[in-house]
Amino acid sequence: MNRRSDTRHTPSLVFVSGMPETRRRDRKLSFSAIAVCGILCAVLMLAAFLVVRYIHIFFHPTVENTERLLSMGKPRDAMALLNKMENSGAAVDSRSGLLRGRALYALLMEQLRVEKWGSYGLNPDNWLAHPLAAAAEQCFLDAMAMSPDDPEIRLTLGNLYREQGRFGDSELILRSLLEIDDGNAEAYLAIGLLYAEGARLDAAERALTAAWELDEGNPKIAKNIAYFYRFYANEPELSIVWFSRYLQSEPRKDTDVNLIRAELSDLIERYPEYEGYMVGVSSNLNRGVGRKFAVRKRQP
Repeated sequence: MNRRSDTRHTPSLVFVSGMPETRRRDRKLSFSAIAVCGILCAVLMLAAFLVVRYIHIFFHPTVENTERLLSMGKPRDAMALLNKMENSGAAVDSRSGLLRGRALYALLMEQLRVEKWGSYGLNPDNWLAHPLAAAAEQCFLDAMAMSPDDPEIRLTLGNLYREQGRFGDSELILRSLLEIDDGNAEAYLAIGLLYAEGARLDAAERALTAAWELDEGNPKIAKNIAYFYRFYANEPELSIVWFSRYLQSEPRKDTDVNLIRAELSDLIERYPEYEGYMVGVSSNLNRGVGRKFAVRKRQP
């Protein structure tokens, strides 16, 4: 009987001796599970925060978000935010008026690209005789009435008038801008392009040179000076010099880079005596499709 009793108790002793190890294993598994759940919750909370932040940044109706969308080339989204601001009862100030005009202007350019610029220049009194252009102009005029000393409003309106072929109106606005801010490089660039369009080449050259002196190294200015010498002044050597300066500035965000590379290569081929001006160009420069140049092409 005693032997049987000892035999019966042996499994119980083994089971009891294994209990602490089993409990320790259970505790380890529970901690791992808690850690994994905590990490997943943290990730989900971070994702939710980023989504909310993204929505706030890009879709909350504010002037800052509208400007950001315009800079990203999203005029329709920018216009939607402006409409939300207006519908919510927000005051219409000069800044929001300027942004609405810029959005309308961008929508017009977008529509013309779709139409292959087929309607551009058909009306000799207004090359952009389009409802969107008229609406943009009114926005700029209203904004200028509220903030007459804002240089950006006058600059944008002056450029619109130039695109419309309304050279007299454009010059009047741009000159008034220079009276307010005589160190504005963008204003000198705009008036230089205006004079180039009107075949006032000496005045155009002086204005473009002034723009470069005020903002030396600006690829946008270098590009337009190059095209001035190429298609208006008919000076291939100087156009090669300025195309080279433009490329040396490595304008990474300008989608005209490939067009200018091709133009410079064509000039070097046509005028081999100027080959010394050819420059090396970073292979990392933007390789997107080129856009319409600020200065319209004219063959020499």
